[in-house]
Amino acid sequence: MAAEHVEVRVEARGDETLVRVAGVLDALALPEVSRELTDAQRGPGAVYVDLEAVTFIDSRGLGALLAANERAREAAPPVFIYRPSEAVQRLLDVSGVRGVLAEVEELPAA
Repeated sequence: MAAEHVEVRVEARGDETLVRVAGVLDALALPEVSRELTDAQRGPGAVYVDLEAVTFIDSRGLGALLAANERAREAAPPVFIYRPSEAVQRLLDVSGVRGVLAEVEELPAA
């Protein structure tokens, strides 16, 4: 069952994948977001996670991103975050993982 307060859209960009997350990224959203990130990392190319429209994120939401990052360290395609919202930036800073998740300023061409 998908959380009603989060929207996750997945777009293929050549071999790469863009995962757009909007809304509240918390424990209720965790199953859907984790599933989409895991599925995206089954592809051949890098995964870009657009977090610009995330209005709230808690430790479980951050955990989903860190789990994807850990899979990348274990030979899955790399994960990059794009335009983390103010809420995401705040949690990255407070939790001390700001440099752990690689950020990019541009997305791959559609």
